[in-house]
Amino acid sequence: MAESGRENWAVDELLKAEEEANAIIKNAQKEREKKIKEAKVAADQEIAVFRREEETRYNQEILRRFGSTKEEEELERKTKAEIDKIYADYEANKLAVVDMLIKRVIEVKLEVPRVVKGQFEQPQQTI
Repeated sequence: MAESGRENWAVDELLKAEEEANAIIKNAQKEREKKIKEAKVAADQEIAVFRREEETRYNQEILRRFGSTKEEEELERKTKAEIDKIYADYEANKLAVVDMLIKRVIEVKLEVPRVVKGQFEQPQQTI
């Protein structure tokens, strides 16, 4: 029986060691996840800084190559003014155009157009 007690003790020691190993592994996994999250946050911050720097550099290059945004703003202002004029003309003339179309559809002239009459009035040649 003494040997049975030793075997139980050995099994208990192995189970205890396994639990400790599992606890160490879980802690290591938690630490790894924590470090990965910290690395991701740091990388996101670096990317944001890099992006701002590159956008600034890009905008400066655009200004250097194509001039100031004043020209662009002037073009946008003129374009908007032209579009507004087109809309104003549309609003001013839409009722007149609708009335004209309705009048053309409703009025039907019952006479034969002169161009068509001329074709029938010419003497036909017989061969």
